[in-house]
Amino acid sequence: MNLRVRLVATLGITLMLLWGITAAWSMRDLSTQLEHSLDQRLAQSARMVSGLLDRVPATSWNGERDGTSAIPSLDGIACRVSSLRGQVVAGTHPEMNDVLAVEAEGYRYREHNGQRWRVYTLVDDDKRITVADRLKEREALLQQVRRAALYPFLLALVGSLVALWWGVTRGLAPLSRLQWRLLSRNHDDLSALPVRGLPGEVRPLIDSFNKLLSRTRRMLELEQRFTDDAAHELRTPLTAIRTHLQIARRVDGHRQYEALQQAEAGVDRLTKTLGQLLLLARMESEEITRVSQSDLTPVGEALATAMAETGSNDNCQYDQSVNLVRVALSEALLVTVLRNLLENAMRHGAFGAPIEIAAQESEGMAVIDIVSQGKTIDAEQLARLTERFNRGDHPQGSGLGLSIVEAIVTRVGGRVTFASGKGVGLRVTLELPSG
Repeated sequence: MNLRVRLVATLGITLMLLWGITAAWSMRDLSTQLEHSLDQRLAQSARMVSGLLDRVPATSWNGERDGTSAIPSLDGIACRVSSLRGQVVAGTHPEMNDVLAVEAEGYRYREHNGQRWRVYTLVDDDKRITVADRLKEREALLQQVRRAALYPFLLALVGSLVALWWGVTRGLAPLSRLQWRLLSRNHDDLSALPVRGLPGEVRPLIDSFNKLLSRTRRMLELEQRFTDDAAHELRTPLTAIRTHLQIARRVDGHRQYEALQQAEAGVDRLTKTLGQLLLLARMESEEITRVSQSDLTPVGEALATAMAETGSNDNCQYDQSVNLVRVALSEALLVTVLRNLLENAMRHGAFGAPIEIAAQESEGMAVIDIVSQGKTIDAEQLARLTERFNRGDHPQGSGLGLSIVEAIVTRVGGRVTFASGKGVGLRVTLELPSG
């Protein structure tokens, strides 16, 4: 069941129940009021007859005259006038003695020949007046009044249902247009859906859907970028490995050994490049969360691990202050950042030159400086250091290390800056949250 039918059915049934209860209440109240009004008219008829009989001579009530005055009978209405001693003075329907022979004053129901009558008796001084209405006529009048009152209810109900259908259809028109836009889109169109003209209740849903489209579009872009990077970067090592293997197949002895060594070195470089590509893709696609206050990573421990992995223990110079600084980043990611920076310093810095490392905390941020000696880098090249596969004037490396560093640091809310000159080959400054 679609939303339009569900809304119309729910609201329509509710509306019909409310109108039905209102109509039933009104009909019941109308019946009660009409019956009360007819009873009042019946009593007024008896009082009117009593007023007219006040002009009749008193001898008629004392038994000084015999005989009964006959009044023409009317269908559905009966009347009888009698003395308190039971003598009938005037009346209609002589055969209805079982209905009109009432002594006590007030309202009653009587039956005659299978028909019910409403009877009212008035005792006034020395006379008794009894009037009666046949309920058949009352019920016919009540049915007419009910029909006259019910038709506006039915018309209002039908009009309300039509207005309800129109209102729901008009209210859901933006969703219908949105559905048409989605159906008419190309399969590769991941642009955001327009929210202009949509009801306020639907906008949060469309905003969430647009965010999902944005994340999907970004994932596809990252996937395409990874594919392009892999195709661009892995083609040359694969070609070189194939060439060395072909040479090894054709030669013998020392030349074959050298060719196999070159091929093995190419495989190592290819493996490392592929690992760096996968790590960079993961850093760009995943949300890196900060660790809790109790799980802060000491910079000294991560630095020791990174130096061991890069074999740069003899080149690194730092004081014990680095052991006092902690950062809100997992140890594995911090080790990755430091390892890539140390590898970059060893590969592109001056051979055998020391790598100076310092760390301190400032205003809730851990500031880590890694300084290496070497040739000064101009401003244009500094701005491109974090570009993928940018190796500068050095053929070694994958050109992805600094890109990975920037991806990790920015994801965690930090910043990485580069500086060169004044006796410094490259200064890398990391600013990471410290808690």
